[in-house]
Amino acid sequence: MARDRRSRILVVDDEEYICKLIVESLGPANYDIVTFHEAARAIEHLAANPVDLVLTDLMMGRSSGIKVLEAALENHPDAIVVLMTAHPTVETAIAVLKRGAHDFLVKPFKLEMLNQVVERGLAHQKIFRDNLSLKGQVEFLRVANAFFGSGMEFGQYLELLLKSCNTELSAAASAILEIDPRSREIVRRVAAAGDPGDEPAVLDTRLLDQFSGSRNANPVVSSEPVMVENNCRYRILISQPIMVRRTLHGVINALILSRQESVPSGRLDALALLASSAASAIANQKLYEDLQQSYFQAIRALTNAIEARDHCTAGHTDRVTRLAEQVALRLGWTEKQLHNLRIGCTLHDIGKIGVPDAILNKTGILTDAERKRMMKHPEVGLKIIRGIELFRPSIPYIIAHHERYDGHGYPRGLQGGEIPIEGRLLSVVDTFDAVMSDRPYRVGASLRKAVGELTRHAGTQFDPDLVRVFLDVLRSGSVDLKEMYGRKEDLSCLETIGATEKARA
Repeated sequence: MARDRRSRILVVDDEEYICKLIVESLGPANYDIVTFHEAARAIEHLAANPVDLVLTDLMMGRSSGIKVLEAALENHPDAIVVLMTAHPTVETAIAVLKRGAHDFLVKPFKLEMLNQVVERGLAHQKIFRDNLSLKGQVEFLRVANAFFGSGMEFGQYLELLLKSCNTELSAAASAILEIDPRSREIVRRVAAAGDPGDEPAVLDTRLLDQFSGSRNANPVVSSEPVMVENNCRYRILISQPIMVRRTLHGVINALILSRQESVPSGRLDALALLASSAASAIANQKLYEDLQQSYFQAIRALTNAIEARDHCTAGHTDRVTRLAEQVALRLGWTEKQLHNLRIGCTLHDIGKIGVPDAILNKTGILTDAERKRMMKHPEVGLKIIRGIELFRPSIPYIIAHHERYDGHGYPRGLQGGEIPIEGRLLSVVDTFDAVMSDRPYRVGASLRKAVGELTRHAGTQFDPDLVRVFLDVLRSGSVDLKEMYGRKEDLSCLETIGATEKARA
C-alpha cells in the first residue's frame, strides 16, 4: 500500500516473544514499530509520540489493554487500535468495539491474518483522513465562493478565509501577506490567531523570500520537533504562494502544532484551493480598484470644471473632504464608509453645473428667483449621477447637505434624524469651510467666528452632536488650519467653548 511516509505502529504485550513475532511479521512491510511489555510505559509513549496503529494485548497481568486503548484514542483520535486476547468472548468483543477499538485478534493468530488486519486498519484510517481533507476542501470552496457577487468587503473576505483555514487545518495561526508584484512591497497584512504570540511566526516577511523569482505554486512546508508539557509535538509552518498569472501576489502562512510531523496531502490540496481563490479575489479587487480610480478621476474632472466656473469655491471640495474624513474617523466609520464619503464629498456640489455663471459668481445678494435656481442644485446633482451604480453611496451627500436640523432646509425639508447622517455631517464642515474661506468680496472669517456660527446654530441648522464631534477634531490638532486657509488661527476659543459645554453639562 503506497504511503506518503512509514506508518507508525505500537505493539504492547507482556510476552516478549509475541512482540518479536509481530515485528518479524510486519517488518518487511516497512513500518516504524515500537514495542513495550508494560501498559504504563506504552501509555507514556502515546502521550508524547505520534502513532497510527496500536496492537495491544487485552490482559497483561494486573494491567489492561483497555487503558492502552483509551490513552491511544485520547491522544490520537484517528488512531487504529486492535485488541489481542487468548480468551475471547462475545461480550468482551462487543465491549472493546464499543470503546472504540477497530478490530479484534484471537490468540494464537495466523501471521497472514495479522498482516490483513493491519493493512485493513491502515486503509480505513487513510479513507477517514482523506474524508476529513475532502470536508475541508468543500468548506474551503464554500468560503472561496463567498466573496464573489456577495458585496462582501475584501478585508472581511480575507478574515473569513483565514478563519476557515484555522478551523479546517487545525492551525494555531494563519496570515495572508499580499504584495505589489512590481515593487515587491507588502500592501496588506491580515492575521488570525488564537494566541497573539503566534502571529509573528505567520507574519514573518522572510517567508516571502522563499518564492523570490519563482513561478512555482507549490507550498513550502517546514517541521521541527518541540516539547509541549514534556510531550513531543511538531511545529509545522506551511507557506502557500498566491499566484496570479504565474506571478507572485502574496502568500498564505499557516502554523500547526501537531502530534504528526507531516500534513496530509489532502489538506495541502485544500490550502492550494484556498490560495487559488485568494488569487482570483485579489485580481478581481485590483480590477475593481482600477475601475474606481478611473471613475474618481472623472468626477474630479467634473468638480474641477465647477470650481473653475465658481471663483468663490476654489479648493472647497478638497478642504471639505479632509474635514469630513476626520470627523468620520472619530465616529469610527469603516473603510468602506470613508471611501463613500470621499466620493460623496467630491460630488456634493456637482449640481452647480446647472447654475448659470451669473448666479454662481454674483457678489451681491441673490434675487428670489436666483436663490430658487441655486437651491435646485442638489436635485440637479441627483439627476446627473442617477443610474450610475458606483455613485449611489454619494446620494445622501448630494441631496441632504443643505437640509437643516430644525426642518427648514432644502430641498425636502427633512428634520433631525430624518436627515441622513452623511448630509448632517457634510452640512457642518461645508458651513465651516464657507465661513473660513476667502471670497472675492471678503476675507475669510476667523476661527472664533466660524466656530461661533456652528455653536450658535447647533440644534437648529446643525446636528448638535456632530458639531461637538467636529469641535473635538479641531481641538485634537488633526486638522492643519494654517495649511488649509493660509493663516494662523487662535485656538484658545475652542478651549473656552469646551469649558462652557462642561459647565452646562
